[in-house]
Amino acid sequence: MTHPLIERGFTVTAVDESAEMLERVRGARTICSPIEELDLGEKFDVVLLASFLVHTGDPELRRGLLATCLRHVAADGVVLIQREGENYHTDVPRERVDPRGFTVRIASSEPVGDGVRSVHAEYHFPDGEWTQTFRVRPMTKEQFEEALGESGLRVDRYLTEDRTWVRAVPVG
Repeated sequence: MTHPLIERGFTVTAVDESAEMLERVRGARTICSPIEELDLGEKFDVVLLASFLVHTGDPELRRGLLATCLRHVAADGVVLIQREGENYHTDVPRERVDPRGFTVRIASSEPVGDGVRSVHAEYHFPDGEWTQTFRVRPMTKEQFEEALGESGLRVDRYLTEDRTWVRAVPVG
């Protein structure tokens, strides 16, 4: 996501806890840190929380992620959040071809207790494959909006018809 933003003229600060991932980033300032622990002492016009991180299976981690967003967004700025679609855990298996030429397949989504699900994803590239299993906490639109409110953010508007991209703003 970083490189397309840079190509469009945006100044980007990329944050990841993986130094290996950050080594692949060109043209942006990089910060190696868990997002939930980040405190740059700076405010930005736009903060981006993508990759469905808001759906982490750990509510405390989600609170930390959203607190970081609030801590770094300017008073008149926005937080762009990517959230899961409403049928993400019932419409499996499913797959999509990414415009960059690889296929993402969600192979399964199984309940593991306390509202958490274990998701198995497969990524098929022309030169190899990669799989990942992770835990998520599905949230209804109302639960998502409540989680934002608890962190000092509110939905300004949903940016896509399926409500997977959200523009949030600081409360007040």
